[in-house]
Amino acid sequence: MKRLFFYSLFLFCLFKAGAENLKCDTIPKNDLLVRVNNGVAFANIDGTGESSWYSYPDKESCGYQYGIDLLRYKKYIGYGIAFKHYMHSLSTTGENGNSMDENIRIFYLAPQFSYIYESRHNKEVMGNIDFGIGYAHYHSGGTIEGNHDFSAPASGLGANLNLGAEYRITAHWGFKISISAEYYYFKNMHDKEYASNAFEQRTKLNMLMIVPQIGIAYRF
Repeated sequence: MKRLFFYSLFLFCLFKAGAENLKCDTIPKNDLLVRVNNGVAFANIDGTGESSWYSYPDKESCGYQYGIDLLRYKKYIGYGIAFKHYMHSLSTTGENGNSMDENIRIFYLAPQFSYIYESRHNKEVMGNIDFGIGYAHYHSGGTIEGNHDFSAPASGLGANLNLGAEYRITAHWGFKISISAEYYYFKNMHDKEYASNAFEQRTKLNMLMIVPQIGIAYRF
C-alpha cells in the first residue's frame, strides 16, 4: 500500500505542475502512447482462485499488479502491446494445523486493440476500451507443512478487457484511472508430485481477476 501512496503523491504533484500549461483544444489521435498502470488485484472473484493447491487462505487479501502499455493510434483506433506483472503472497492453515506459505507471480504479454473517444463535456478527458489475448506465465512457490519446498510453474493463455478514462494534464502527460478484467487459464501446474496429508495439488487453474488501477500516460 505504501507504493500506491507514493505513486498517488507523484501524480498529484505532476497534475499541479502541469495543469496551468495545458493549452490544447482537441485530443491528438495520431500518436504513440505509453501508459504505466499500478493497482490492487482481486484474484478470487470467480473460478478456482489463484493457488496451485486446493486450499482456502487464512484471510481474504488482494495482490498487487503493475503494467505497461505501448499503443499506436490512428484516429480513434489503436493497436500495440501490453505487459502485466501480478504478485501475491498467501498463508493457509489446513487440517491438523498444517500450514502453507505461497508466493504467486503471473506474467502476461499480449497484443492490444484499443478504441478511444472524447468527452462531450470536457476536451481534456477521453475514454478508452482495450482488449487483448496473449501469453501468460504462472509461478507458485513456497513451503508446505513447514519444511517442504514446492514449485508450480505453468504457461497458459490470458485475456484482458480494460475500461479507462484519462485526464490530460499537459500536451504530453495524462492521469489515468481504469478497471481491468482479466482471465487466465493454466494446466499441468506442478513440476512433480508433493506428498501432503492436508493439501491436494491442482492440475489446472481457471482464474478471473479484477484490477482497479491508476496510472500515467505519455504521448510522443
